[in-house]
Amino acid sequence: MKYLRRCLQALGWLALAVGSMAAIFLAALIAANWRDDPLNEAAQKALQYTPPTEQALEDNGYLILLGLDAPTQGDAVANAVTLGRQRLGREIERRRWVEAHGDATDGMPPTLPGKDNGDDVLPKRLRCPADATNCFGWYGDHRAEIDALAQANQAQLQRLAAAARAKQFSNPAPFYLVNELPPFARLIRAHELWLAQASLHWAREQPQQTMDIARQAVQLRIRLASSSNSLITSMIALAMQHRELRWLNDASARLTPQIPAPVSKGIEELLSTPPSSLRHALEGEKQFAASVLYSQKHATWGQDLLSNTGIWAFLPQQTLNMSIENLQHMQALSDLPAHQLEAAFSNARQKWQEDNACGASWMRLRNAAGLCMAAIATLSYQGYVLRVADMDGYRRLVLLQHRAAAQRIALADMPAWLAESPPELRNPYTLQPMQWDAATGSLVFEGHEKQTQNPDQSPVYRIALRH
Repeated sequence: MKYLRRCLQALGWLALAVGSMAAIFLAALIAANWRDDPLNEAAQKALQYTPPTEQALEDNGYLILLGLDAPTQGDAVANAVTLGRQRLGREIERRRWVEAHGDATDGMPPTLPGKDNGDDVLPKRLRCPADATNCFGWYGDHRAEIDALAQANQAQLQRLAAAARAKQFSNPAPFYLVNELPPFARLIRAHELWLAQASLHWAREQPQQTMDIARQAVQLRIRLASSSNSLITSMIALAMQHRELRWLNDASARLTPQIPAPVSKGIEELLSTPPSSLRHALEGEKQFAASVLYSQKHATWGQDLLSNTGIWAFLPQQTLNMSIENLQHMQALSDLPAHQLEAAFSNARQKWQEDNACGASWMRLRNAAGLCMAAIATLSYQGYVLRVADMDGYRRLVLLQHRAAAQRIALADMPAWLAESPPELRNPYTLQPMQWDAATGSLVFEGHEKQTQNPDQSPVYRIALRH
């Protein structure tokens, strides 16, 4: 019994010591997170949204895309603009709700119903497969169906053309926690139907109609990318550019001495513009981050401290300040030329690991969860920047192919010709000439990120020259 009493006493003292240490740690944790940081100037700006003026909405092509699924009876373009304006107004109302109520959805104004599905515009079975080496031929094999779809979807194609030539094109919509995006699925399918229609015009030896459609398709995609206020929109624009480059690749492969010179010159011009950087999109991501973290603030502030342990390790305003600073740094990285990205990202990762080490955040009493959240979110942006650089590499590869076809470069002369290629046509990452695969007669560029539109989602872009 004596030994049992001593053991129980020892256990009691141990429990008391452990409890005391836990209480001291808890008190220190609460003290360290008792007061949040004030919002810095950049974070305050990210929390602000100014609705567009009427002048900014007048003949704005983005409103047409926002209402792309509007009824087609009557004036198709005017109907799209009307629905686009209604959706914009509703999104502004919903953002104000988020400002006032955080992520609570009970009572939030509902979204306007829509149809974000493109199967009726261009069914999946008629889309040129990723492993097809000749999309012009693919569409030609389905000529009757493509012609019928183009006729049935004239209203959609008219809307794309109107958006491409509108006097202005800017995205006035807020980007926030629960925002609704334009009907991008319909946009993607209509854009691809446009290109399919252009390929049929080429086969019918109608160069003017062919190039008119191609120019409008590229113009619309450039306007969408340059006005993007989200990474989602920028990735949609990149996907559209990939399809354009496949089309321009096919067109370049069909250049002959009989093709009018303005056609070849027009293709060169369409290949001359690099993809838009992500600076503008990342500006919108600041607003999104602000709305997410601000909703957390609404969800925790005003509640009893001991009823919500999350506040002990999470400071919304300090986290928002860090997130905005990291996004500003990412904006600077997104503007760098591709050959500087690897070193820049390596340095950035090292700095973020030192400053905001997520794995060791439990050792930091103040805002441990916020430090981890900011670090993880920021590192995830690297892939988006590399996708833009990859698309620029593919664009350069197609432009090389076009010039080789226009100049009638023989396959045997390709290595020497590539060695003399100008800097703007070289591998953007290495600044070395693009690769030449003599066994298959192909130009090759190896990107960094998976490409869903390539066979097996490969990051390698390959163009077989046809002579």
